[in-house]
Amino acid sequence: MSAKRRFASGTTRGIVGCFASVFAASMIASGCSSSPSAGGTGGGGAVAATGGAVGSGGRSASGGVSGSGGASASGGMSASGGAAASGGTAGTTSGSGGAGVAGQSGSGGAATGGAVATGGAAGSAATGGAAGVAGASGAGGKPTGGGGAAVATGGAGGANGGAGGGAPQARTLEQLQRDYVDLRFGIFLSFGILTYTGSWGQPNLPIAMFNPTKLDAGQWADAAVSAHAKYGLLITRHHDGFALWPSAVGNFSVKNIPWRSGQGDVVKEYVDAFRARGLLPGLYYSIWDSTEGIGNGVITPAQLAYVKAQLTELLTNYGPIPILVFDGWAWKTGHQTVAYQEIRTLVKSLQPNCLMTDHTHLADPWDVDIVNFEEPTGVFSPPTNTYAAAQEQKVNATGGNDWFWAPGIGSLMTTSDIVDAHLKKLEPAWTNFLLNCPPNRDGLLDPAMVTLLASVGAAWSPDPTRAPLPAQGAQNDYPYTPVSATATSGTAANAIDGRNDTASNTLWQTTGALPQSITLDLGQSRPDVGFLGYLPAYANNKGTTTGNITSYAVLVSTDNTTFTMATTGTWAADGKWKTATFGPVAARYVRLEARGVNTGTSAVATEITVGAKR
Repeated sequence: MSAKRRFASGTTRGIVGCFASVFAASMIASGCSSSPSAGGTGGGGAVAATGGAVGSGGRSASGGVSGSGGASASGGMSASGGAAASGGTAGTTSGSGGAGVAGQSGSGGAATGGAVATGGAAGSAATGGAAGVAGASGAGGKPTGGGGAAVATGGAGGANGGAGGGAPQARTLEQLQRDYVDLRFGIFLSFGILTYTGSWGQPNLPIAMFNPTKLDAGQWADAAVSAHAKYGLLITRHHDGFALWPSAVGNFSVKNIPWRSGQGDVVKEYVDAFRARGLLPGLYYSIWDSTEGIGNGVITPAQLAYVKAQLTELLTNYGPIPILVFDGWAWKTGHQTVAYQEIRTLVKSLQPNCLMTDHTHLADPWDVDIVNFEEPTGVFSPPTNTYAAAQEQKVNATGGNDWFWAPGIGSLMTTSDIVDAHLKKLEPAWTNFLLNCPPNRDGLLDPAMVTLLASVGAAWSPDPTRAPLPAQGAQNDYPYTPVSATATSGTAANAIDGRNDTASNTLWQTTGALPQSITLDLGQSRPDVGFLGYLPAYANNKGTTTGNITSYAVLVSTDNTTFTMATTGTWAADGKWKTATFGPVAARYVRLEARGVNTGTSAVATEITVGAKR
């Protein structure tokens, strides 16, 4: 939630979670295949795990005993939910990472919407594994019910996993982006201490007031399924710093409050409920933490370690997370102070298939995998958009506490507002619609929201004729965050600070005759430099054509004295994100030389980035 909440009643939002059938299959651990159930078929919207749902003859997790025909995969996740067949019991050796969660039918039974059928039990994960989840049928059974059938989303395999385990096979960034835009529709769940008290960004709130006595993430998921949504996004920590999971760091999480005697875990209940219904669970996390003071000034090593420890918990203990939405980063600390390279490397090391985005307030893919448009700030994905993107909007026009629930929340969008003014407009532009539906103080969606979402499902289904996402071109999948920059003129630091907000962008602007150049110091020599990204002048969430560099050269050096030409070229003066690829080459210093601009003699850049070519 960016500074924009000052103008627009809110800012936290997110993007994603439950990619299309191809993506769902990619989230199954490699080697976690199982035979299709005899006669079993997927119901509408079902996504089969590798090889289909578990049938008779599957193996149990290491140390576990499966009943007749039942099976759970070992090595870190359950296959197709890893459930036992009729009368069987699932493997019981669960290690760190949590148990497999799923509803499965016993022999001949049917699993409806991923619910547990008589005699079926969820298999647990082997050592180190994350939860495997799905609804699947046993021999002769048929999964039924809106998307709640056979989806397996096992997490990273345990280090000591047995046969059949292992981490999901990594997919290319563009493959993940294509899968993401095929989700079309997601439900954003803003829930936290602001549901009960406090104001946006307020520190040290009385977190003991958090008390959702009727918490039912299954109700959230059922409402999402009824709307034909394919994923969710839960706020795990907002700007106030209150964590909805029992974090091992700090003392400002659900483990430190009376609710459920400190044993509650909203994140776990959410991911389990959504996976059990065939939905993928995305997570939102704010870098800014006003209570810990992270982002209120200079970021200390201890504060950075705190952030990384919490991200590690979220990406280790809750199974595969298809997208992680950051906030309080680009517009608060910038991507240099909290280095984008460092956070991205951590996330991708833990979950290679996890997409990342941030509330950058840019319509171009600078330092994000998914471009996001935050509608309350006055932006909407243009019909000409060709990036993988998401549009975020609040379901309520009045009331609420920022993006959170509050008494008096009202003026909900109509079915037509959602379907005709959003889903049908955004779908052709490869932009998912992420609708914020905040749970109330009981931990439930208000009845009016539930009814509205069901009406959306009755009026809308994804368009199967929508063209695939266009080729995305070169992307900075392996960024190197510069430690400093110098320039022949202008304020070089503005091009690498990574600070952007709705109505605020820092710019590098040259003076004097061309050519002019800026040199980025990567802090140490890197062996595989091969990417440079250039973001032209931005204003009010839009790129402009002011001072666009149209002719350029990229030079590299290991000592800042002798520079070698890496590449030259031209760019169109259209105000959009530009890239140049070369090498890879060994370099510590990367220089962008502006040789020509579209207007006047001044070159302008909002951001300049560098990365590896691998």
